[in-house]
Amino acid sequence: MTTMPTIPPHGDHQTPEERRQLAQRFIIEARQELETGNRLQAGEKAWGAVVQMFKIAAERRSWRHDSHSLVRDMGFHLLAAYPEYDSGELNRALFAAFDRGHRNFYENWASPDEVTAVVEGVEEFLPVLDTLAAADMRTFVITSRNQLNNLRNLTGNDSLQVGDRSDAGFSLQHQQGGNGSGDRADSSGGPEGS
Repeated sequence: MTTMPTIPPHGDHQTPEERRQLAQRFIIEARQELETGNRLQAGEKAWGAVVQMFKIAAERRSWRHDSHSLVRDMGFHLLAAYPEYDSGELNRALFAAFDRGHRNFYENWASPDEVTAVVEGVEEFLPVLDTLAAADMRTFVITSRNQLNNLRNLTGNDSLQVGDRSDAGFSLQHQQGGNGSGDRADSSGGPEGS
């Protein structure tokens, strides 16, 4: 039997370990909700576990993370910045957690089997999300409008442009190397590598 993690004390800031506790608790609660037939709560709890892991990544980088759209942007950016963690299955599991987990909480359209698959997918990929959230900062070059928009939203820096690079992955907290706010990748302003 799995021990239910305690709910951390409330406050303005949760530590990474407290967020991991919440994610584990949400997965256990999602399983319990499935057992009682409450697929609406089960899917929402699974999505909540994903969000907690993304918030660890955001706080390590000092990114904004206080809205649904920012959490979505963060997911897209992390998968772009760390493609070795995305087998395609992770991307599908994250989309399902949002679509059939979170959105279904409001719309009630996903079947019990679909929500069960969401919970299982999140449970399977939580260790990967934990590794991704704690991954070392690395050089990132903005190569598309989608990446640009995601990073502008996450950093609050509207002066970023396609072709900008950051040696710290546009982390506002770990600005090693370049200034992290838009060094041009090369003298022509075009992106180099990715």
